Amino acid sequence: MSPRRSRPGVGAVMIVGHRGDSAGHPENTAVAFDAALAGGADAIELDLRLTADGTVVVCHDANLARFGGGRRPLSRRMLDDLRDVDMGTWFSPRFSSERLVTLDELLRRYAPRATLLLELKGSTGPFGERVNRKLCLATVEAVAKAEAHQRVMVLCFNASLLAEVARLDPRLRLVLNRMRQPARFDSWLARQPPLHAIDIDRKRLTRPFVESCHRSGLRVFTWSCNDASAADRALASGVDGILSDRPAWLVSHLRLRGR
Repeated sequence: MSPRRSRPGVGAVMIVGHRGDSAGHPENTAVAFDAALAGGADAIELDLRLTADGTVVVCHDANLARFGGGRRPLSRRMLDDLRDVDMGTWFSPRFSSERLVTLDELLRRYAPRATLLLELKGSTGPFGERVNRKLCLATVEAVAKAEAHQRVMVLCFNASLLAEVARLDPRLRLVLNRMRQPARFDSWLARQPPLHAIDIDRKRLTRPFVESCHRSGLRVFTWSCNDASAADRALASGVDGILSDRPAWLVSHLRLRGR
């Protein structure tokens, strides 16, 4: 088994704004990130994709159709073609000034203020592998340029992308996203890149799983806890971090719980 990072001392649970404060603002935009931090979040989770000219931008979807910006994949569009796309009106007209954020812009503005959980959104299709390698390299280079290693974690559902990130820069903390608990935990873990944490769907979260992760030196995060029942269950399991679309609400809820 690859050596694992030792688990930090247990303290307050880290509150993470899932795509920023995405319940009250257009997801993955500066206004959502600002609101999450103003509400007391410790960290921001966000999604990264690559444009045709090799720029890493913050966006969950492979294209901008959901936001009114067209169906052409981001991987086939140049950054200059994307700069004027309105990323906020789909949520509310009062956010019409929001634009795509690049990774460089994100790191400059937010890395000094919060931990950033950078989720790599892998591409599929005949050129998917090539795009994914470029995304990994561009992300690693951007973090190094910003000297932000201690302020970021790199997340992905695809362990092979995390392995590529580890190959490019072993200093980066890696977080594997999981929809469910792996079977035969120890043997599964031995096949993974050197992980810092596992981020698991709250519906699959159990205290024995969290304890298994902690014994192996892994932290555990969970998404997305937006009500008291989900948050309390996550707390009872012993997780280290909770992602929420409502980070300000979660901060208040934990204060009421004395956490």
